[in-house]
Amino acid sequence: MSEWQILNATDGCVEAVSRLRGATIFYSTRWARVLARGFGCPVRVVALVEPGGRFSAALPACLLKMGPIRMLYGVFPKGNFVGDAGAVAEHINGLEEIFRREGLHAVRVIACEDALIRGLPGASRARQMRHVLRIDGRSAEQIWRDYPKKIRRDVRVPMKAGYVTRPMRREEFPTFHRMMGEVFVRNAAATGPPPEFYEAVWDEMVGDGTAEFIVADKDGDAHAAVVAIHDGPTTYYFAGCSWTGSMRDGVNDLTVHAMIASAARRGAERVDMLSSDARHVGLIRFKAKWGADQWPFDILEWWFAPLRHLLWKTGMAVAGTRAGAALIRRLRGQR
Repeated sequence: MSEWQILNATDGCVEAVSRLRGATIFYSTRWARVLARGFGCPVRVVALVEPGGRFSAALPACLLKMGPIRMLYGVFPKGNFVGDAGAVAEHINGLEEIFRREGLHAVRVIACEDALIRGLPGASRARQMRHVLRIDGRSAEQIWRDYPKKIRRDVRVPMKAGYVTRPMRREEFPTFHRMMGEVFVRNAAATGPPPEFYEAVWDEMVGDGTAEFIVADKDGDAHAAVVAIHDGPTTYYFAGCSWTGSMRDGVNDLTVHAMIASAARRGAERVDMLSSDARHVGLIRFKAKWGADQWPFDILEWWFAPLRHLLWKTGMAVAGTRAGAALIRRLRGQR
């Protein structure tokens, strides 16, 4: 009889997960290394193991330890189970026991339209905004022609101001990190992925073109950047940043257009712009204006420790305020 096990994410273990139905680049050994190095935490695999040792389904996840809270966080950015949906449904009631046995206080996964599991017993659900731009075989030139006039005008503004796009250089990471810090301040965000995370993405994925860092350059200096991750039919708009003072020149429009054009040249069917917090109205409008449709992105949280859950909710409420976010950034040595 199949049973749930929580395993260390060795290369062999994650390789077995990567072969399951529904697995993307985010279920690969490379991505597990990015997460472990970038977040400084162990990666685990929650696996439904058959008697012969084969996985029927699995959920790779980061084991996050935040003060007194131990949370298993499904692989960033769209962590959910992969494999046999029927097998998961049949054994889902056995998950709570193994989570409790491992001393976990919470489990967090993401449920999108293609998620193997759209709900967990006892889990709360919070919805964020997610946008997906369909390419559907269009060339970069056709996409340009299909843009509304306002988009073409917005992209031409930085071009006329002397900006060009080019690949980022690895030695430009200090600039990239400082620009990302300005994004946190603009969005009143407590934090985001640490600098080590983006550097791990570069080291694991830029070499073969899976990840692409594109900057808007003027006079040899980077003024904005986007991070794209290309995975077959989908290009992920993974991150974007810019100097606040350069935003008036439309540098973000230029880099996002360059990313969309790159996706089209690679034959991608869609650009997944991932999620946006509902409070970030400007970011939501920015993603929507490219012609992207809104798709599901639900955060499922399953808690087993009521007092720690209360502590978590209180901390999140504080982090959701401008003053609280600023205090957390300062405590972490950020702006």
